[in-house]
Amino acid sequence: MKNGIQYFVVGLCYKNADLLTRGKFTLNKEQTKLLLEKAKADGLTELIVNSTCNRTEIYGIISDPNLLISYLCEFSEGDLECFREKGYVLEGKEAINHVFRVGCGLESQILGDFEIIGQLKKSFYFSKKHKMVNGFSERLVNSVIQSSKRIKTETEISTGATSVSFASVHYILENVDEVSHKNILLFGTGKIGRNTCENLIKHTQNETCRFD
Repeated sequence: MKNGIQYFVVGLCYKNADLLTRGKFTLNKEQTKLLLEKAKADGLTELIVNSTCNRTEIYGIISDPNLLISYLCEFSEGDLECFREKGYVLEGKEAINHVFRVGCGLESQILGDFEIIGQLKKSFYFSKKHKMVNGFSERLVNSVIQSSKRIKTETEISTGATSVSFASVHYILENVDEVSHKNILLFGTGKIGRNTCENLIKHTQNETCRFD
């Protein structure tokens, strides 16, 4: 990078922020769209927003990461004081290495989580749709995707419970007797909640299970 421009990651994750705090900094699709539009109007050309239940991170090329922090606070319900206490800023090689670790499931609650790479892809394509992806980010994300594939095929990191939803069901199966005859109420919405329901149906072999 030249002229003080560098690759940065700013964000919060489950390692340093509890669920309530992470919830304040979560960005939905509309909020992400508005954030990208603001960044584009400010002259930025490369920005990806990755917001999941366990982390909210912004990846971008910029001279001052404080601008990325301000975007995060402006378009979420979080505030600067809370970010300074719980958030992090990564720069250069450390930031790039972090994106690889996130995409390959090495920074997930469940080591080897196979869902995170799909989330990163969606974030990438959303930014690309809004013309906030150029050569560097495209090469980086494609490299992360290839690395994730190699890890899954050449190592055993993704064996066993490799997602929060499956790990939850695995815990139930291990600790609840005759689970196929139990009534289970799941609190939760979104993709993880749906995946948990699907895993319950599949692994309890209870044909009366259903979800809406």
